[in-house]
Amino acid sequence: MVELHPFIRVAMNQHCPAGYRLNPRVIFDHYLACVAEGTLIAEIDGQTEELQPGDFLFIHPRQTHSLRCYSNVPARLPHLHFDFFTLPDARDVFISFKTESELGKFSHFFRPAIGDQVPELQFTSVIRPLHYEKPLEFLMRIIALQGQESLPATLEQRGCFFQLLACLLHASQASEVFQNPRHLKAMEQAMEIIRTDFAQPLTLEDLAGAVHLSPSHFSHLFKQFYQTSPMHFLRNYRIEQVKKLFLTSDQTLTQIADLCGFSSIHVLSRTSKEVTGRSPSDFLQGQKTDPAPPPAGCPMAGG
Repeated sequence: MVELHPFIRVAMNQHCPAGYRLNPRVIFDHYLACVAEGTLIAEIDGQTEELQPGDFLFIHPRQTHSLRCYSNVPARLPHLHFDFFTLPDARDVFISFKTESELGKFSHFFRPAIGDQVPELQFTSVIRPLHYEKPLEFLMRIIALQGQESLPATLEQRGCFFQLLACLLHASQASEVFQNPRHLKAMEQAMEIIRTDFAQPLTLEDLAGAVHLSPSHFSHLFKQFYQTSPMHFLRNYRIEQVKKLFLTSDQTLTQIADLCGFSSIHVLSRTSKEVTGRSPSDFLQGQKTDPAPPPAGCPMAGG
């Protein structure tokens, strides 16, 4: 396995005014940005893409691109310029705003595209994660840590960088789901089954069979689409329904456990601690006035 040793050259939260324009250029390193607010028009190797909030843009070295905002819509564009591997000349490389023909004497600065070096790291130019909040959070944390020289800050920034890459790699690879109508329909059907029948003793085989896929293929597609396994999603969804009943009904804990698909109050208590770090009784005592956020890994909780 190749060990990445990233060098983050620039990390900034750019505010682009309405009418902003970046003329066609190529860059020496890799560029990763997220449209956090507004709309961005990107032209990449002659193809035009309109990016909305939550969309990520990944530009490779030597890849011709230009960016612009609509005349009446500004954008916020947090972004990175970086190398996947720290090379001896890393600090000498600058951010280019020119075409490749204008950079002849600096051609030695061009980095190889990461997909050519590490075939497993293939990123599409536009990445649209189903749930973009987490990768955007990682990106903003990387920006906040830029320039801090302490070892803890350096390690945290590097950790956030790897988690950001993992999120976007999942999203890039999920195109198998997004571009296949049959798979997309299967994921929608599986989600509907979970939301409707979560109190039933559902198994992986039950869900896979209901959408006419093998358990292994279904699990693979579900992880690409929802960034978690089917059974973890079901577990977290059940806990979220438990929280809702705590706040909106007078049912006993035993009744709530049964209504939400738990075989006993003991199973509910153990699962609640695994998901939230708290027992149901802790939740009952403290949540009437201070509701907790949905547990991680349940992106559609409570819908």
